[in-house]
Amino acid sequence: MNKTFQKVFVKAKLENRSCFVAFVTGMDPDYESSKQILIELSKTCDVIEIGISFNTSTSDSSIIMSANDRAIKSGAKTKKIFQLIREVRKEISSDTALVTMGYLNQIHVYGIDKYINDCKKSGVDGCIVVDSNNEAPEDDKIFKGLTKNDMAFIKLIAPTNDSNYIKESLKKSSSWLYIVSYAGVTGSKKVNINNVKKLAKMIRRQSKIPIGVGFGIKSYSDVKKVSKLADLVVCGSSIVEKVKEGSKKGLSNIKLAQFVGRYVKKLSQGVKH
Repeated sequence: MNKTFQKVFVKAKLENRSCFVAFVTGMDPDYESSKQILIELSKTCDVIEIGISFNTSTSDSSIIMSANDRAIKSGAKTKKIFQLIREVRKEISSDTALVTMGYLNQIHVYGIDKYINDCKKSGVDGCIVVDSNNEAPEDDKIFKGLTKNDMAFIKLIAPTNDSNYIKESLKKSSSWLYIVSYAGVTGSKKVNINNVKKLAKMIRRQSKIPIGVGFGIKSYSDVKKVSKLADLVVCGSSIVEKVKEGSKKGLSNIKLAQFVGRYVKKLSQGVKH
C-alpha cells in the first residue's frame, strides 16, 4: 500500500471516521484558481482526486464536461496539470493523498511510462484510469509501473461487474477499490445504496482492502449514509458545481477557494461515525 494512504487510513481509524475524497477538475476555471482550490481542500480532505481534462470523457456528466471545457479553454494539458500538482504538493501536508483521474487514451497518447514518471515527480499517490479494464493490455503495464514507484492503481468496480471481475481487479489493486454506485455518468443520479451494499459484500468476501464509494454523493446526508458502508467517500459533481458557481460570481482566486472550501468542509463532516 502507498505510504501516504497508509497514514490516511490510520488517521481516519484513530478518529473513528471514514476518509473524505474530493474531486475537482485540474485548471478549472484557470491555473491559479485551481491551485488555490487544491491547497484549500487539503485542509479538509484526506484525498484529493484531480481530473485531467479530456474533451471526450465517457463517464462524466455535463457538469464535469463543462469543467473540462473551462479548463481546456484556460490552457489545460496533461503536462500543465502535472506542473500544477507539483506546485500544490510543495505547499500542502504530505499526509494528504493526491490522485489523478484520467482516461486510457489520454495516457496512451501521453505515453504510459512518461505518465507514470510525471506522476511520481509531481508527488501523486495514486491513479484512476476510468475506462481501463482487466483485459486491456495497458492495464498490467500501468499497474506494474505504479506499484514499482509506490503509487496506487485504484480500480473501479461497477454494478455490472461480477465476483470474477472483482477477483481479477484485486490482483491489480493497491491501497483501495472504488465502487461506482450506479451505472451511468457521474452526478446524474442519487447514490444507490443497495448497489453499494451488494458490491461491498462481494468485495469483503474476497479481501479486506479499503473500499471507496463515489457517483451520486451530493449532500451531507449522502456522505453520512455512505460512510457507514465505506472506508472512503468520494464527492465530485456537487463540488465542481460550486467551483462554477463561485467563478460566475467573479470571486478572486483566494475567495473562490474559500467559497469552495467552506462547502466541502460541511460535506466532509458527514464521514464521522
